Amino acid sequence: MKNLITHSFLSLGIICIFSCVFTSCKFSKETKNSDAISKEITALEVVENAINAAGTNRNWKKMASLTYTKKSRLLLENGEIESEVTQRHHYELRPQKSIKITWIVQKDSFLIVHNDSVSQKFKNGSIIDEGGKVKASVNSAMYVIGMPFKLLDKGTVLSYEGLKSLNTIDTVHTINATYAPKKHQNHSTQDEWWYHFDKNTGAFLSSMVYHEPTYALIENIATTKQDGLTFPERRKSYRCDASGKKLFLRAEFWYEDYAIIFLDD
Repeated sequence: MKNLITHSFLSLGIICIFSCVFTSCKFSKETKNSDAISKEITALEVVENAINAAGTNRNWKKMASLTYTKKSRLLLENGEIESEVTQRHHYELRPQKSIKITWIVQKDSFLIVHNDSVSQKFKNGSIIDEGGKVKASVNSAMYVIGMPFKLLDKGTVLSYEGLKSLNTIDTVHTINATYAPKKHQNHSTQDEWWYHFDKNTGAFLSSMVYHEPTYALIENIATTKQDGLTFPERRKSYRCDASGKKLFLRAEFWYEDYAIIFLDD
């Protein structure tokens, strides 16, 4: 009888130990999973990942100058062409900023010049506009060509909105961005923007903007690599609703003839 009782206690002890070990392992695994799920992705992490995928911020900040050609086509809702223009952009970025944009419409030549002290638009050699409106158009052009690097510009307020479905794309990291042009001279708009990034590669895929009273969805159809940096090659802009559903094609853009000069190390 004594041996039987001793054997029973030993068996019970082994069961208890096994149960505790099993429970401990299960709890540990669940805790790890819970920690992984609860770890919040930040907007800055998404943007930095996108910047690394596009060529690193170090390379971007080493650019002394950038030139390229941009062709734009605006379309009406019925598909008819409203207007077309081809511009040549020349940006001297460092050590001092000096920007020139030139184009021709029929027989008229246009020029925009912008630096830290002046923003002017010329038609056939005569000034037709200057100041804030011209500066905003330059900032917008630089913002487009500088995505996603420009998301780190001073004053930009970023927030992460999670993984979302977007048209034919299953899920994308979505970043909301707001701007304050009255406070920050480098901002061109106070419109609200959303930026979409590939959840696996970090690549910048598209953006959406609310320009009251309408929304627009701008897709990067193709990109190109130039000296280690990624730039747009073709983009399409759609009029869309608040969910991002496309209504009609509003504009198309082509970019080519990129040339970069870097600062000496």
